[in-house]
Amino acid sequence: MLHLTLTERLALMRTPYAEVKLESAAGTLAAGNLPDPFTRVPCRELVAVRDLVREQKLYPEGFCGRAGAAIVIDGNELFALIALEPASESASKPYEKLSLSDLWPPMAERAVKPIVMTNGRGEKKSLAERIEEIFEPYPDRSFHQGGKEQALRRALWRRVIAESLTSPSVRLVEHLNENHPDWPLVALGEWWIGESPSWECRFDQTFYAPRSGARFWLEWMLLGRAHEKAQPMQSEESAPHIGILYEDDDMLVINKPARLGSVPGVRETVSAKSILEKTHGELFVVHRLDLDTSGVLAFAKNKTALARMNDSFRGREAKKTYVARLEGELLSEAGDIALPLGLNWLDRPRQCVIPISCGGKEALTHYRLIDTIQCLGKSKAIVELGLETGRTHQLRLHCAKGLGLPIDGDPFYGTMGLMAESGATRLCLHAKSLSLEHPNTGKTMLFEAPANFPEF
Repeated sequence: MLHLTLTERLALMRTPYAEVKLESAAGTLAAGNLPDPFTRVPCRELVAVRDLVREQKLYPEGFCGRAGAAIVIDGNELFALIALEPASESASKPYEKLSLSDLWPPMAERAVKPIVMTNGRGEKKSLAERIEEIFEPYPDRSFHQGGKEQALRRALWRRVIAESLTSPSVRLVEHLNENHPDWPLVALGEWWIGESPSWECRFDQTFYAPRSGARFWLEWMLLGRAHEKAQPMQSEESAPHIGILYEDDDMLVINKPARLGSVPGVRETVSAKSILEKTHGELFVVHRLDLDTSGVLAFAKNKTALARMNDSFRGREAKKTYVARLEGELLSEAGDIALPLGLNWLDRPRQCVIPISCGGKEALTHYRLIDTIQCLGKSKAIVELGLETGRTHQLRLHCAKGLGLPIDGDPFYGTMGLMAESGATRLCLHAKSLSLEHPNTGKTMLFEAPANFPEF
């Protein structure tokens, strides 16, 4: 991993770092809005730019960090502007030796720098003003009524919003808005170069969404430029069929499809719960599965059942078993993975492997090799996974970091990155069984649903 002086880091972060001329602007790329860089599969032109940057060695040998490209039209010419962001010096530290100052130290209000940004309309906004806009919906609390916790959380969010200014995507859009506001921006994307930091899952030459904090800037900076907004994955019309495994007066158990939320969210308003309530009445949430995860999911149908089912999950009497297809062949037959996990504040909702002193929480996963199959000419392991703890993205991160084999089709922690957002793939993680006591009879119930992963 390349270790840089401050002067060298600043030199690499000049924007644009390089400029590449592409083929004629004629074609589909010239038309329509800028695709959303957070959710859309990178277009072939972005892939070609990434390959060109690598082939022409437009970054120093040993470079490690993010690269970004903005594809623009100037007259009849198509250009790609390139930006680099070196990984921090702490990226090469073992995760056990990390401190909060290495990762995301809180930022006091007085530490906010007088940086001014430009949007597509030519309007200006300072970092302090943008932070104030984001905090505005949340009134100040008194010290003894949550004010202390609010102050700490705001200090972390200041860090998130300020750090996102170094994102290649944010810097490229700022450069265009300031210097070339009339150039149409038709593609924007980022990929990783080099080794992965010890606490993250990054793969060389893999496209990833810009860090989540960049949303706070890009949603404002792209005003005045034709662009699409992030669309929900499902609508009432597109939502997949939900299989019912069991139903009585107290509970409803389903086989949730992949790419359907368990419950409504900010963007994904259509969910298993919202769909089922139209035909099965009010449902109460007992547990959840990630939007990308399929499998057995239980709802309570009344508050008495909810209380008893919650007790079952809190007391760990309820048992869930998962099955996953990994990206490659697993050499060990069985074992445990114990890695502390915590939220990556600079790129939420991604999680990372960090020490407990930095906010990590103990996490334990049991795994067992079930089979090794051939999938389009490549050996891939089928594993059974059991949870002792239920941390966010625990199975996904434990497989990627603990086993060194990401779950197939994982856009966050796998080698496909954003390429896994295509309709031909999915996260190959499935909750295959759930065992719990019936909330009324006390009888132990076992619900099962087989996995059905596509080949890719």
